[in-house]
Amino acid sequence: MLNVRRMNWDDVRVFLATMRAGSLRQVAVDLEISHPTASRRLSALEKRVGLTLFHRRSSGLEPTPEALELTPAAQEVERAMLALERVAAAADPALRGPIRLTTSMALATDLLMPDLLAFQQQYPEVELHVSAGSGIQDLAQREADVAIRIMPMGSSPAEELAGRKAAVAYRAVYGSGDTWLGWVGGPKSLKSEGSAFGDLPERSSMRGIALQRSACAAGFGLAWLPCFYAEPLLERRTEPEPGGEVWVLVHPDLRKNPRLRVFRDRMVEVLRTYQPRLAGRG
Repeated sequence: MLNVRRMNWDDVRVFLATMRAGSLRQVAVDLEISHPTASRRLSALEKRVGLTLFHRRSSGLEPTPEALELTPAAQEVERAMLALERVAAAADPALRGPIRLTTSMALATDLLMPDLLAFQQQYPEVELHVSAGSGIQDLAQREADVAIRIMPMGSSPAEELAGRKAAVAYRAVYGSGDTWLGWVGGPKSLKSEGSAFGDLPERSSMRGIALQRSACAAGFGLAWLPCFYAEPLLERRTEPEPGGEVWVLVHPDLRKNPRLRVFRDRMVEVLRTYQPRLAGRG
């Protein structure tokens, strides 16, 4: 019989992280704990359940059949614990504590940074943790509390998320100077969309709007870019058109949390004041 009495959630959390990462070194990074702590917790769980859960290989940790069998139940425990954390966070009445925001690098650095600073100064007991990337971090897994993303026109957030559409981000063709080598990266289907420059070849491949903006500024060529990100560095070559909707997203369980509600409402308000700039009009 398995000895599962008084099982420690932190041990289970390390087990699931190990199943996903396959390496205690990566688990330590993911969970922000030390490598010895991760190893100790995994060993404690194996002792508690009386099973070997991983084979130690030179290539990493290989889950045993017993580990695979335990994983669905452990995931149920994880879902319950995360739900408990969200409910507890939502019940916290204080305007203090962490707010974890995930957004794009462009929105963070070229639009929102002064407003994040103003919010931090107004609420000094709030701790802002901002991560930038192209994907939406999993709000259900508490990897972030709030996400600000530009989503395709007409799309809606996932059913498990609550959100408010704050603004519309416009795009246009941008370049610098009068002669260009061609289009700078991006899907080829965009080359002729409402553009008088559709015959230009795609001579360079620059992945990501930061590289494309720099390449256009250097004179490589043209690219479709968000207006707020391209101006005033680059010259606009076509009329702006809607490129995506800016959403502020949160997990439904956290909608009533005071600090997250204040922060979410502030970000929606700020983004709406930026609508002229997002549309290329300011």
